[in-house]
Amino acid sequence: MEWIVKRQTALKVVNPILLLLALYQGVTGFFRMEMYTHFKAAHPIAGGLLLLFIAIHLTLNWPWVRSQFFKSRRVD
Repeated sequence: MEWIVKRQTALKVVNPILLLLALYQGVTGFFRMEMYTHFKAAHPIAGGLLLLFIAIHLTLNWPWVRSQFFKSRRVD
């Protein structure tokens, strides 16, 4: 039970960061010509962080992912 509480607390931190990184990637990707110098420096770094936080998010939510997508098949 204690692990579930820690997981939920971690998700409260990870999910907003994941949202901000996704929004940042979208904005810098959309406006890359206007802010080329900023885009060239920050966009790849933020992309790496986005992938890292997606992996953390999936790891923290793995019990739900497993129950939804990897359902065991019954043998009749």
